[in-house]
Amino acid sequence: MKYTEELKESGLTIEIIKTNEDEQGYDLLLKVIKGDNYHESFYSMSNTKGYYFTKDIGTDCKNEGCEWNFDDDKIISEYLNIESLKEI
Repeated sequence: MKYTEELKESGLTIEIIKTNEDEQGYDLLLKVIKGDNYHESFYSMSNTKGYYFTKDIGTDCKNEGCEWNFDDDKIISEYLNIESLKEI
């Protein structure tokens, strides 16, 4: 989780919320926060580790969070403990 830890050390809070789990997969909401600023991305994941159906990067943001430049996929990959995400 080196990349994620570096982002945290820079003052960002990273939240990953797993929801809507069923026999095909689940959803992940990635939220990166600093003060009143935030950036959200949404992933519809397959139950096959590392594969996703759809992703929406920057689905919502506020203030400076709309300008942040980081690798959403890399954060999720580290969370899942995989090398990289793959689209189905």
